[in-house]
Amino acid sequence: HYVGGFYGGCNEALMKLELVYHGPLAVAFEVYDDFLHYQNGIYHHTGLRDPFNPFELTNHAVLLVGYGTDSASGMDYWIVKNSWGTSWGEDGYFRIRRGTDECAIESIAVAATPIPKL
Repeated sequence: HYVGGFYGGCNEALMKLELVYHGPLAVAFEVYDDFLHYQNGIYHHTGLRDPFNPFELTNHAVLLVGYGTDSASGMDYWIVKNSWGTSWGEDGYFRIRRGTDECAIESIAVAATPIPKL
């Protein structure tokens, strides 16, 4: 189901609640060239972007698994598992700015409801 109840209805607070109460979320975001070279730290795309738009373009699906705040900078971030293997990024994961809809990552989150096997 869509976090927020409908396509484009999610936001940072709803994503955090869903993550805490029900576990990882499927999210999509726009991958720009600078992301391909990510190694560590909190990713922030430095190119121009539009203000929040729930129908922003996305081109890569990943798994949102956690969140935190950097103690040195105070910057909020999401912890995300990528599908490019453990030799990429931070052992296959990356951190991306939270609360700014960075690369549309807070636009279209999807949560799964497990159905027990009968």
